[in-house]
Amino acid sequence: MFLKVLKHELRGLTRDRMYLFFVIYEVILIVAATFLLPYLEDISGPLAMRIAMIVFLLMSGIVFGAITGFTILDDQDDGVMFSLRVTPINVKMYIGFKLLASYIFSIIGTLALLMITGIYEGVPFINYAMLVILASLQAPFIALVMTTFASNKVEGFVYMKLTGLTLAGPILALFLSDAKEFLVSIFPGFWPARLLIMEMTQATFTFQSSWIYFIIGMAFNLAIIYAFMKLFSKKHQLQ
Repeated sequence: MFLKVLKHELRGLTRDRMYLFFVIYEVILIVAATFLLPYLEDISGPLAMRIAMIVFLLMSGIVFGAITGFTILDDQDDGVMFSLRVTPINVKMYIGFKLLASYIFSIIGTLALLMITGIYEGVPFINYAMLVILASLQAPFIALVMTTFASNKVEGFVYMKLTGLTLAGPILALFLSDAKEFLVSIFPGFWPARLLIMEMTQATFTFQSSWIYFIIGMAFNLAIIYAFMKLFSKKHQLQ
């Protein structure tokens, strides 16, 4: 079933101009990051470059999360989820597969960004993998925020824009290296941002092991996604 959902998502990317725009936007992000990051480092110094790095890192998840959020809202408007109730297909499983597809797309986008821009060169493979795995969880998170609170695509667009505020926490993490960092740890993007910053600076952090931030970050992000999935299920009365 997952492969069928994945094929449906891929067809949707080329069928709807808005979804196609988001895919092109991801390509634009990668191109922009390739040229902008070295420019910022030369002109404004490493701090400006690191702020931009964090934004670019999390944007792949936001982009593919938005696409998935809009496709779920499309399904809602078209009565797809209602129709699925009278079929053997479990609606929650269907939504779960769509979220998984967004996560996979986000992994591909984030990996492409890091590899093409070279902003994470020289880092051990395991640290590379941890960053990509954790940062890509932004996609299902964004999708669920949109679909939990929005009733249609217009409202979904508003909530998508509001989720951009979640970038504030990861950016603030640049300026916090002691226990104060946990004031912004409620932002899901804080955890992958911390992994990125640990490899880029020599600062002393609360935990000196990236593994600790990765494990806590995975647990926190998955808990947030689970909580929003429960809210989504309650809103749509899914069993």
